[in-house]
Amino acid sequence: MSDYSTFARYASRFPTLYPTRSGRQQRLLTVAAGLLLVVTIGWMMAQLSAEISVTGNVFTTRLLLSGALLLALGFVFINGMHDTANAVTTVIYTGTLSPGRAVLISAGANMLGVLLASGVVAWGVMSLLPAEGVLQIDTRHGYALIYALLLAAISWNLASWYFAIPSSSSHALLGAMLGVGGASSLLNGDRALTGIDWQQAGWAGWALLLSPVLGFVAAGLLLLLMKTLLPNRRLSQPADLHRPPPLWLRGMLLLTSSGVSFAHGANDGQKGMGLIMVILLIALPGGFALNRTLPERDLTRLTVLTAQAQAQLPQRSNSTLPMAEREQQAVLLASGRVTGSLHQRLSALTRFDRLSTSEAIRLRLQMSLTSKTLRQLLSSPTPLTHNERSLLTALVGQLNHASSVIPWWVKIMVALAMGLGTLTGWQRIAITIGERTGKAPLSAAQGASSELVTMTTLGVAEQFGLPVSTTQVLTCGVAGSMVANRSALLRRTLKRMGLVWLLTLPVCALMAALFYTLLVTL
Repeated sequence: MSDYSTFARYASRFPTLYPTRSGRQQRLLTVAAGLLLVVTIGWMMAQLSAEISVTGNVFTTRLLLSGALLLALGFVFINGMHDTANAVTTVIYTGTLSPGRAVLISAGANMLGVLLASGVVAWGVMSLLPAEGVLQIDTRHGYALIYALLLAAISWNLASWYFAIPSSSSHALLGAMLGVGGASSLLNGDRALTGIDWQQAGWAGWALLLSPVLGFVAAGLLLLLMKTLLPNRRLSQPADLHRPPPLWLRGMLLLTSSGVSFAHGANDGQKGMGLIMVILLIALPGGFALNRTLPERDLTRLTVLTAQAQAQLPQRSNSTLPMAEREQQAVLLASGRVTGSLHQRLSALTRFDRLSTSEAIRLRLQMSLTSKTLRQLLSSPTPLTHNERSLLTALVGQLNHASSVIPWWVKIMVALAMGLGTLTGWQRIAITIGERTGKAPLSAAQGASSELVTMTTLGVAEQFGLPVSTTQVLTCGVAGSMVANRSALLRRTLKRMGLVWLLTLPVCALMAALFYTLLVTL
């Protein structure tokens, strides 16, 4: 039997950990999941009924939108299914908790993380496909874009899960977004590929690239520190499932496992929110191009900030300046003009929810242009005083707030999909991490160090709005702790993981581009 067949059957060295369900239990779970899915989609359509009614073709909109939302929730479900092992492997293989209890706690922490997430990562994901590009493509190309993106990411995640190889859902999503963004630009004659925000893609790429290295190094160093401070040889030896670690270490492992689950929900759950908001922006731009629930006081503050920025920035050029200063003044002049134009538009408004669909789209495009111009000004060498920089930074933040909203029901749906995914199919990846990364099972110290580093990395990334891979950070953390503990690694498993990680982004980009090209030609 090949290794891949073994992976597919997820054979464990400890079969008592993973009792198999009967065929009847499997069928009941499938029926329950199907009914829940139907109810979920119906409830989401009820929440969107007012926005759908103004589109004209209600049946087609409901059909296409239901399919897109189903795929987005499917991506979140598979993400939970794929990444549960990152949180529960250590507590299971150290004998801290039974698999059932570990997974239930992980599901609850994941859902809580989604519900309490800030939304920064979600808007970081959305900004990979700039609003000015998404809002200006027609509905047919928009649905092709989102369907292609999701089909590519889901296909890759399911394939890697089937072969029990831990892979990054974040890499898959980033690659798919780059693929559809590039294909959309090229098919529309844009050779500059402006359908992608390359600056945001660069930040996301660096975060995804450096975080596994950080996990490897930090977990190894933390393990060495633990061995120095806690000279108990049992903690660094392979765990005995019949002899759990000391009570204090079990508490620490339970805390870090719950923390990783919470941080995973807060980070990866926002990727699902971002996907759903991209779908709603494409399908129902009139309802989601702007934050229609923006309070009047916030709209007033935005109008005041644009007036102050307009007063600070020059409105006319000075031809007497030297050439070097003229270039800097050109940047200031462009910023002053777009800010002044936006101020005139906002001065005539009292509420966003009274705008028509076309008016909302035009205002969102104008706000996006202003925000982009001001960000370029803030990152350029153009000299600005401290007060000017503070004012423009506050204006950019207020512009993002005025165009960013995540409805409460989106968070609930993503939390449910993440929680249900957490309860399903996690054994395959857990066995790979717990039994196939090294020749010996995890020790308690290795589990604690890798989980603590993963929890911290995800928490910091969420604060900065950066998408990172829970799978890669945790897996590299386990490998780093094994190297520090001088435990033998299974090189064949690590080679397969490394190959999959290297292929994830380019293959998902290629699949998404091919799916998009196929869908737009149908």
